[in-house]
Amino acid sequence: MEIDEVQKVHLIGYKLKDAKLTINQDFKYNVAGIKIDGVQGDTINMPQWIGKILSDNQLGTLDSPDMITELKQALSKEKMVGEYQISTLDPHFYIKLRESMKELNRDDFDMVESMMLELFRMRRGKLVRIADSIKLNTELYNKLTVEENVFYKIIYENSKEFERQITGDLNE
Repeated sequence: MEIDEVQKVHLIGYKLKDAKLTINQDFKYNVAGIKIDGVQGDTINMPQWIGKILSDNQLGTLDSPDMITELKQALSKEKMVGEYQISTLDPHFYIKLRESMKELNRDDFDMVESMMLELFRMRRGKLVRIADSIKLNTELYNKLTVEENVFYKIIYENSKEFERQITGDLNE
């Protein structure tokens, strides 16, 4: 499966996850048989995509993760673990980061994009080295994002195929 296909599937899953919404003003909606009502001051759980619509219309404040802080922490952790280790990222880290970047002004976007690319390049280099030496195991799988898992498998398979082509069957 291609990375963009994996991202699309997981983005849908992310948007279906519950999120907390603090209600700014009373409302009642019944759309396609889905009833939603809120009382000012209450905090309710609802799917991310519905919360986003209500938040965009100033009916509530969506409690979303501070992805800039998470990005800074991830970058710091990645630098600390060293050249041959990889830190743990949430499987949907890049998906959540890209969604939150859509809300940023141009200057903030450029700064966050720069940090994201630094983290991405650092992890990509590590993944290439690791994938060249070991098969994906559960411990490593749990440290990677959904996109990185696809990338890892491609690198591993290509590395093994390259090795096979170079060495051939030396036991003949």
